[in-house]
Amino acid sequence: MEKTFFAHICDQYFYSSEWLTFTIFIYVTFELVFWSYNLFLVYIEYHDMPMFEKYRIQKRKPKLRFQPEMIREIRNETIKHQLSLVFTLSLIHPLLSLNGHVSVRSAIPPLLTILWQIIVCLLTEDFIFYWTHYLFHTRLLYKYIHKQHHIFKQPTGFVSVLAHPLEALFQNQLGVWLAPFLIKDKHIFTLCLWIAIRVYQTINAHSGYDLPYISPQYYFPWLLSGTLQHDYHHQHAKMNYGSFLTIWDRLMGTHRIQKDE
Repeated sequence: MEKTFFAHICDQYFYSSEWLTFTIFIYVTFELVFWSYNLFLVYIEYHDMPMFEKYRIQKRKPKLRFQPEMIREIRNETIKHQLSLVFTLSLIHPLLSLNGHVSVRSAIPPLLTILWQIIVCLLTEDFIFYWTHYLFHTRLLYKYIHKQHHIFKQPTGFVSVLAHPLEALFQNQLGVWLAPFLIKDKHIFTLCLWIAIRVYQTINAHSGYDLPYISPQYYFPWLLSGTLQHDYHHQHAKMNYGSFLTIWDRLMGTHRIQKDE
């Protein structure tokens, strides 16, 4: 009996060792960056250390630990995200394999190959994120979709992944995975590096602390977006729609920075 298309896809991707290896590597990369940075933020949230407190942006407002309703909302939504993550990541390998090949066991690509692919991923994600984010701030899309993310006026790292499913799909997942899909020859090492960079960047942007040295924006303040821009965005629900770069915000007149409000 001839196999159905669905059965063929399952045999080729979901039951293959490459699919399992790929999914585990991406999942572990995401979780390592996600939890290590967020646990650091939790630590400094509950320990008022002057060396970190001086970099807190919204100093005039009580810290999140004194807002039990927000803590409860963050906890519940984070649990939902963690449960959905396994299902979401399990789909990535078969989708990427529809265009080109995902190398899991071959040697790590040359440095120049890794660099140009990471740059393409970053530029593509930044373009998609800006324009989808801008659209989600139109009246109807904001009211019914994006407002769910903006209940957090004082963002923290966990907030970076808390969003309506449609926003998560079109603004987050599409931006992250479109460039890897378009690149014919992709390697698991490059993809893990890209995921680590993206997760680190979005947690840093939502951290609520304008920390020096560990933030790329500290070294390239004109070019790179960061905590100051995104904290302003959460406070006012407008402006600063970009992710990595300030280029689109500057071109479109939507770039703003304001401290301690």
